[in-house]
Amino acid sequence: MAVPIEMPKLSDTMEEGVLSAWLVDEGEEVSSGDVLAQVETDKATMDLEAFDEGVLLKQLIAEGDAVPIGELIAVIGEEGEDISDLVGEAGGDGAATTEPEPEPDAEEPESEEPTESEPEPAEPESEESEAEEPTETAPEPEVDTEPEPAPSGDGQLRERTPEPVPAGTDAEGRRIKASPLARRIAQEHDVELAQVEGSGPEGRIVRRDVEAWVEEQEAAPEPAAEPAPEPAVGEPTYVMPDEEAAYESEDISQMRETIARRLAESKYSAPHYYLTVDIDVEEAVELRADLNELAEEQGRAKISFNDLITKACALSLHDHPYVNAAYRPDEGEIHKHNRVHIGIAVAIDEGLITPVVRDADRKGLSEIARETRELAERARNRDLEPEEFEGSTFTTSNLGMFGIEEFTAIINPPNSAILAIGEIRDTPVVEDGEVVPGTRMKVTLSCDHRVVDGAKGAAFLDTVTSYLEEPMNLLL
Repeated sequence: MAVPIEMPKLSDTMEEGVLSAWLVDEGEEVSSGDVLAQVETDKATMDLEAFDEGVLLKQLIAEGDAVPIGELIAVIGEEGEDISDLVGEAGGDGAATTEPEPEPDAEEPESEEPTESEPEPAEPESEESEAEEPTETAPEPEVDTEPEPAPSGDGQLRERTPEPVPAGTDAEGRRIKASPLARRIAQEHDVELAQVEGSGPEGRIVRRDVEAWVEEQEAAPEPAAEPAPEPAVGEPTYVMPDEEAAYESEDISQMRETIARRLAESKYSAPHYYLTVDIDVEEAVELRADLNELAEEQGRAKISFNDLITKACALSLHDHPYVNAAYRPDEGEIHKHNRVHIGIAVAIDEGLITPVVRDADRKGLSEIARETRELAERARNRDLEPEEFEGSTFTTSNLGMFGIEEFTAIINPPNSAILAIGEIRDTPVVEDGEVVPGTRMKVTLSCDHRVVDGAKGAAFLDTVTSYLEEPMNLLL
């Protein structure tokens, strides 16, 4: 019996997936656990596994196609099995584009209205002047080189102008079958799809077809340019500047689209407010240096200052449960989490992702340091599993390494707060009435006012400050 393969939900925020690559061709046998394809979600590129045995009878989408969750993308069954009913229910032969049915030619309505060869009678008051000049009222017959005018709804004649052929169609106006990725690449290289021969299912044009056509054109020798005419003696010369494009277009990726949607929802649904403190981190800097000397001797991962902040936040959240909570309006509840999972914002080429250090309050600094580096590396390689970037209860974002002294961050839903971390800076400070050198760092807490009131947010920051200003407490 044929088994439909649908686009799975591979992350909590995923709404559609892009099929990056098929790893099994049509007609090949598959077993349970075999990887059929790779799917790009808004967070990572993940493997799509088979859960049944059989033959891959049909690929219903091409590489580069984006389809919503639950849409049929392939069929597994017994060799030679009839799957027309299953494929038909999914919307035809599975091609991303369907051929529009040609509209029947409308019959020309019989009309007694005057045509071009029978001029419409003139108004009575102009008849006398026309009679005096008969040569002007008898026009020469014209050759019918333009389309015949069609009668409009009010009975008057209107000239019918030929409709332009839409982009992505052939000369007869039929839509060319091509994947969205192939169309985008063709547009970027100014390639007419009608010139490209498709190698996909039923002649569908896919990415490799367009890229091969572009490479072939680039390899072809360019025609020799005609030499510009020599200017006359004494004639001024003018060189046209090279034309520059006004902008460069870039398709919105799955990740960027999800970031835009989720953060826009967060910003406009959660009432944000911000609290900033300037923390004395001189002792924390010294402790980190001592711990890294010991880590180097023991062959363990070095501790970053961000690891100290992760541990300080994790311990502080125990004492401030509303900061470690989520607002759930659909359930009419506030969920105060019993465990502490810190999401750490990591910048990657496509956008931003927040791998999660789970139970950070129960882990030592060395374990947090090692785990954070592993997660960050896998995040940059788009190799995280869903459970590694979902389920955070609090988030931190650090831009201090870029020289940013202070900034505000948008809350990562469904968290109720996020901590923005600035750079560590040497600055003069006043102690006991004297100006002395100091080492400071500003952090800003963004809070969801529906859950965290101002006093609760300030109390949480005070606890974080105490841990960083007396960092030996992080080791207890």
